[in-house]
Amino acid sequence: MDDTSSQSSAVADTEEDRRSALEKSMYVLKELIETEKHYVSDLGLIVEGYMTTLHAKGVPDDMKGKDKIVFGNIHQIFDWHKDYFLGELEKCLEEPERLAQLFIKHERRLHMYVVYCQNKPKSEHIVSEYIETYFEEMRQQLGHRLQLNDLLIKPVQRIMKYQLLLKDFLKYNSKAGMDTDELEKAVEVMCFVPKRCNDMMNVGRLQGFEGKITAQGKLLQQDTFTVTEQESTLLSRAKERRVFLFEQLVIFSEPIDRKKGFLLPGYTFKNSIKVSCLGVEPSVDSDATRFVLTSRNPDGSVVRFQLQAPSTDTCQAWVHDVAQILESQRNFLNALQSPIEYQRRESKSNSLGRSVGPPLSAATGLRPRSSASIDRHRLPALQPNNTSLPTLYLGSLDHSLDHSRSSETRSQREPAERGIVWPSHVQLGFTEPPHCPAGSNGLCVTTAHCALRAGEEGRCGIPAEIIGHGPPLSGRRASNLTQLAEDDL
Repeated sequence: MDDTSSQSSAVADTEEDRRSALEKSMYVLKELIETEKHYVSDLGLIVEGYMTTLHAKGVPDDMKGKDKIVFGNIHQIFDWHKDYFLGELEKCLEEPERLAQLFIKHERRLHMYVVYCQNKPKSEHIVSEYIETYFEEMRQQLGHRLQLNDLLIKPVQRIMKYQLLLKDFLKYNSKAGMDTDELEKAVEVMCFVPKRCNDMMNVGRLQGFEGKITAQGKLLQQDTFTVTEQESTLLSRAKERRVFLFEQLVIFSEPIDRKKGFLLPGYTFKNSIKVSCLGVEPSVDSDATRFVLTSRNPDGSVVRFQLQAPSTDTCQAWVHDVAQILESQRNFLNALQSPIEYQRRESKSNSLGRSVGPPLSAATGLRPRSSASIDRHRLPALQPNNTSLPTLYLGSLDHSLDHSRSSETRSQREPAERGIVWPSHVQLGFTEPPHCPAGSNGLCVTTAHCALRAGEEGRCGIPAEIIGHGPPLSGRRASNLTQLAEDDL
């Protein structure tokens, strides 16, 4: 009798815990919806207040052209949340299981926040010039409590907030014994998007870069290093540099010292290396926190940038990502030069059921240093198309390098034997010398590549998807932020 009583009590406690967890999850859902309403209201103060007033009164002469930078694509964000997303969240009160899929389904749409965040540093700079004069006068006229800069930061805060609420919702659903697979995916999505936003805000603070930053592919890594530059036998003094690794370019920049009168954090462009001219040396003097990036000039000379990383993990993550980019480029150019062999290898790998090998950061537990690093080892359903480098089969890095070494001549193998990974055009033996002029595509290819067109697929035996991965971003329009947002979405 006592045992039966004890079991009944345990079942009752378990059921009570489950009911309590479900109630708490509903509290979280209600908080999500209520805060969404406040958020839409705040966005309305900007769009229906400041933007409408500016349009009606006209933009002051000294601010003409700057108004679009001030507000970015916030009108697009406001319309979507007001007309669609808020209503969909409210439907989740009746069907809480819809919540996870709502975020997963609209991952691409939520990337409009990435566009907004990339523009945010420029917006902050302009607002700071007028915040005590023109915008203060307008604030008083509109009767707003918050200043414009306090409102413009709301989208940044909101995109960061979703993951916190979703994590709580996941926690309580898990305690209630509910299936949480989709919720885990939703949390992953809403961790990735804010990270990408933060990455692009840092990129947006870069000053003095004359190229089109959106044409350099995804931002794969960013970190602060102590950098020493060596050209010929001359060695520069070690300097602090913020280094950005894009799919097509490495950018070295100098952090702006706020003590010198700059109110906002930022970076000044100092140097860059196009991926087509890039090489990497994994370690220096057996120091696991140091590596070298090399830039190969058209005349054959090499400039070496020695980077002292803050940790071993950072060093390993960078070396891997650079090597992986170079391997992707090598495979791309090999596919162009030997399309039949490429197709044969692809067919063989597909028949064996092999898939794209995981990145080192996933295989070894290295922490990702940017949103793109997270993106590369996310679930297949969440992987966006890579518009900058070809989608090619990549075996493990070691296997790929071993295979390429076995097919090279002795002279071609020398850089690899020194621990240097060179881009593939160095080894392919093109009849034209691989020059690396400044340009937006970042890929050094010859006229043999330029001659390939989508209509030649049947004649050349090159898959259409390979031809379609020629440098797509170089001609991309970006006349305003709305167009950029539409292109990205």
